Amino acid sequence: MLYAWLPSWLHKIQAVPERMIVVDDFRKKIACLVAFCWLAGQIYIAFAAVPGMIIRPMHVCFALLLVFLNKPFIKDKPVLSAVVDWFCFAVVLGYMSHVLMHADRIVTRVPFVDELLPMDIIYGILLVILLMEAGRRYLGWSMTIISAIFIAYSFYGKDLPGILGHSPVDLVTFIENQIMTSGGIFSSPIAASSDTIFYFMIFGAFLAATPAGKLFVAIAKYATRNSIGGAGKASILASGLFGMISGSAAANVASVGVIAYPMMQKGGFKPVFSAALLATAGTGGQLIPPVMGASAFIMADMIGVSYFKIILYAVLPAILYVGSLLWEVHLEASKQKIQPPEVNAQELIVMIKSFIHLVLPLVVLVFLIAIGRSLMYAALVSTVVLIALCQIRKDTRLSLKEIINMAIDGTKSSVIVTLPCALAGIVIGEVVFTGLGLRFSTVIASFSANNLFLALILSTVMIIIMGMGMPTSAAYIMSAVLLAPAMQNLGVEAIVAHMFIFYFANMSMITPPVAIASYTAAGIAETGLWETGIEAVRLALVLFMIPFVFVYNPALLGIGSIPDIAWVFFTCAMGIMGLGIGVIGYWKTDLSIPIRAAYIVAALLLIIPETTTDIVGLIILFALMGYKMIKARLRTGTA
Repeated sequence: MLYAWLPSWLHKIQAVPERMIVVDDFRKKIACLVAFCWLAGQIYIAFAAVPGMIIRPMHVCFALLLVFLNKPFIKDKPVLSAVVDWFCFAVVLGYMSHVLMHADRIVTRVPFVDELLPMDIIYGILLVILLMEAGRRYLGWSMTIISAIFIAYSFYGKDLPGILGHSPVDLVTFIENQIMTSGGIFSSPIAASSDTIFYFMIFGAFLAATPAGKLFVAIAKYATRNSIGGAGKASILASGLFGMISGSAAANVASVGVIAYPMMQKGGFKPVFSAALLATAGTGGQLIPPVMGASAFIMADMIGVSYFKIILYAVLPAILYVGSLLWEVHLEASKQKIQPPEVNAQELIVMIKSFIHLVLPLVVLVFLIAIGRSLMYAALVSTVVLIALCQIRKDTRLSLKEIINMAIDGTKSSVIVTLPCALAGIVIGEVVFTGLGLRFSTVIASFSANNLFLALILSTVMIIIMGMGMPTSAAYIMSAVLLAPAMQNLGVEAIVAHMFIFYFANMSMITPPVAIASYTAAGIAETGLWETGIEAVRLALVLFMIPFVFVYNPALLGIGSIPDIAWVFFTCAMGIMGLGIGVIGYWKTDLSIPIRAAYIVAALLLIIPETTTDIVGLIILFALMGYKMIKARLRTGTA
């Protein structure tokens, strides 16, 4: 039995009368109180100067408290769970008190010089254990196991041969590195979570709870009302807009899917295609500015650039990705002879007019970021603007209780980002402290024989493997720590390397065997997991290629001269057109396999960032498309 190691008296507790079982309602009330305190603390630090080494432990601890309240130790043993959970709760509160009482010493001490107190070590050990347990409960085993492997490596890596060996690390040094410095659990991912992402989660919660979600869907429906395959195109646009709210690919798929899938089914799209489209569009929602996935904020913090620059770098790839999905839907709808959807345009106009003012907070957000205000400030002000705008109309007016509840819901949802960031901090701490990151770069260079393309292929496989079953932010952080230095050593700019990793960390959400976004979509459409995942990868082939393009030609990220940027964007757009035709197998008529292969070859030649291949690809693509168009016109004229 998994928990057989527990003392026998804890198992006997299950015989305690029902009246002694901790009621779920009590836990929920305490969880709301904890969330409210967390929210109040975050608002306080937005206006007060509080050292990072105090903010970050508090941030992690509040997340842990919510986990132990909301996720029981063993679901079918309520009393045993209550004993364990409240013990964990008390330990976390004790550690928070310890940090606050010793705040001056923690902030001013010199790491690895000033000695640790016995309680520093005890609380440090307990915090690592509780963080691993919280990760198991909230995120599953994968992230916890990876963190455990790196902890084991820290202690036993000294016995490994060759390049993997490192200097001995004892328990005190491990705790010092992980808990008492900003290089372990409280490193840059948690800094990004506490200083930025938390406030965007609050903003997203308010957007989701207000009619802004309905507004986005209405805009998407209205924009595609007269278009072939409009239901599928509406789901793509809605996913892009909804991605600013959800914060995760799976949540994006779930939110849009329940609305969009019935529309696509009614429109005539096949279930597997519809599910795959939901998965790819939902994943793409995290890549679309201005409010991208949490990993984008972490990236900005890790490489020391402004988030606004990240937005600018992401614009052209995002346009290509959305354009490719719209093009594939158009081709599939033409192939299946799906007509424009029947929608009540007048009803949509009324809804859009009623709620269009709720778009203003997004405009405010982008403006504040663009003029250089902090992300924390931009998110807070945008949230206040949203609340104020909701009060204008009676049907969107919010009471004080509703405002507090929305804020608490947003605070609770922050756990899904805070926990992966904290666990990833364990990995970062050990990779940096033991020197594994530098040695890993040597391994990548050795396996790839210093060939950049092979190094990129190896990195892609590793990112997708590390992303299996993990939140995107965790997959990005661990991949960035291990792989970005190797790519930079081969001549890739830091921002380009991190964007490459960011893209493939998102792709792990749709890539089998563990594809969370694809599985969510399959559940909505009641389709097979594997067939949905494979179809999603087929539709998202462009997303697999875009990162390779901007590694070899950073102009796709807007880096370089305007002519270079325009040319690479044009050739990639043409390549996407050819790739879509080859993948769907339709252009004016159904295509044979050899013709589809020719379109794909032309697309690949265009996507490869070389002038010669671009010209050859354009000639092949235009020849193929022109031939089919002439043939289709002759057939129509004969008829």
